[in-house]
Formats: sequence, structure tokens, C-alpha cells
Amino acid sequence: MIFKILWSYFTFCIGKYIGIQEVILLSMLIPTIFYLYSFYRLVVSRNINANEKLLWIVAFLVFNLLGAIAYWIWDYSNNRVRSSRY
Repeated sequence: MIFKILWSYFTFCIGKYIGIQEVILLSMLIPTIFYLYSFYRLVVSRNINANEKLLWIVAFLVFNLLGAIAYWIWDYSNNRVRSSRY
């Protein structure tokens, strides 16, 4: 039921401007860019020691997008704690 409502909204509002192929492409491209940028941030980060980096790389490879989202949550909370100490 909810899928039908969302699909009718999509076809009415957004479907006029872009086709289903573009939606499929964007739905694959945006998470891939997010995943690659998160992985890049992890690799170049100087605030994480080598053991933690290895653990996060394994999490990225095993859990893919969920690992990237978990890293962003962990990194954000870790940066907040670090910045509030000084």
C-alpha cells in the first residue's frame, strides 16, 4: 500500500523530469560515492591507530554500506568527544 502511494507520488512529481533509468543509476551511484569517500576518510585519518583502521577496513569489506554508515556515526561521535575535551 505505502509503496503504491510513494510510486504514484514519484511518477506524478519527479517522473516528469527524469526517467526510471536515471533513478536506478542515481540509487547505485550515490551510495557508491558515499562508500568510497568514507573509505578514503578512514585511510587518511591520523586520529585512528593502525589496529582500529584494520578493524574498520574489515567492517567496510564485510558490511559494505552499513560499515560506512557505522564509521560515520563513530567518527562523528569521536570527534565531538575529542573537541569537547579541549
